[in-house]
Amino acid sequence: MKQFKFHYHDVSTFVHLGGQLDYILHFASPASPIDYLKIPIETLKVGSLGALNLLGLAKEKNARILVASTSEVYGDPLVHPQNEEYYGNVSP
Repeated sequence: MKQFKFHYHDVSTFVHLGGQLDYILHFASPASPIDYLKIPIETLKVGSLGALNLLGLAKEKNARILVASTSEVYGDPLVHPQNEEYYGNVSP
């Protein structure tokens, strides 16, 4: 993709990018229980402040945003892999 640009940034802090921006893909979060149990505050900040900061950027740039998560939001799964109908031990 010629027009795709990857930006490495701590999204829990203010985000500014110059120029036109069409899409934002927010995949910034530890995906492993081992990782996010080591850094719980940072994980919460990326999810909450990161989403807030990127929504602000999307609004400023009139861009579309996709916020993605891992299957960990469903709790400790009894089914592997999880399908879209599986709610796990919690119902988000």
